[in-house]
Amino acid sequence: MVKDYRKKVGSKTGGIKLHAELKTNFIEANIKIGRDKFYRFLRLNNLLIPKNKNYITTTNSNHMYKKYKNLVKGHVPNRPEQLWVSDITYIKTENGHNYLALVTDAYSK
Repeated sequence: MVKDYRKKVGSKTGGIKLHAELKTNFIEANIKIGRDKFYRFLRLNNLLIPKNKNYITTTNSNHMYKKYKNLVKGHVPNRPEQLWVSDITYIKTENGHNYLALVTDAYSK
């Protein structure tokens, strides 16, 4: 039933939706199976859909270019406009990765 349903509808149907869709077929075939037992059945027969691996693009710190020392480590500013800090982050959009650069006064944050 699972293979037939996935051929007809699509191979990416997950377990919860699949169980709900096939429930009437189970009743007609006189098969009593709950959600958890259905998941075990899918796992034992290698019918689970593998999850997409989420990964985060991060900075490569092991590059061959010059790395500068942290000149302000331990320095606490005591007035505005004394110490400026910056950071860059990646934002994933429909068009790919975009970069956001921020410059902030460390005193007022």
